[in-house]
Amino acid sequence: MQIETQRLILRNFRPEDFEQLAPILADPQGMKYSRTGNVLSVLETQAKIQGYINSYQKHGFGKWAIILKEHNQLIGYCGIAVELVDNKLERELGYRLDHNFWNQGLATEAAKAAIQYGFEQLKLPYILGIVERQNKASVRVLEKLGMQYQRKTVFYGVKMDVYSVTSQIP
Repeated sequence: MQIETQRLILRNFRPEDFEQLAPILADPQGMKYSRTGNVLSVLETQAKIQGYINSYQKHGFGKWAIILKEHNQLIGYCGIAVELVDNKLERELGYRLDHNFWNQGLATEAAKAAIQYGFEQLKLPYILGIVERQNKASVRVLEKLGMQYQRKTVFYGVKMDVYSVTSQIP
């Protein structure tokens, strides 16, 4: 799987991508709003990538590596995962970028491509976005994507807000 946008390539993760992803997931600033708020070790990053690869095999989709075309550099991940939300299996958009690439519209660009793929290729009727209210930048990304606030929830033990966007494809 590969998606190209103006500045990015979204593609399936490969095991060797841990070398570029590990520093991103070990950065306290970038991981502040992760599920646990904790940084990940190299081994945890390798396990996360293997989980993404397993998701491709099980569901046909998952989180993808974000490659900045200009430098052919892995700068984070974005994609759709199957998550248990309020006791229901849902399709949830997730993304994380190296903090050096924040405030450039790259998360929005990647997430827009992932949502389009979810609606056009996967024929999903809707996609959720789950975010901590204090993560204002991520809330802005979800709003730019056309997601609407739905409700509060507890996700992996953390109070979160649930947003959603519905497919406009008949």
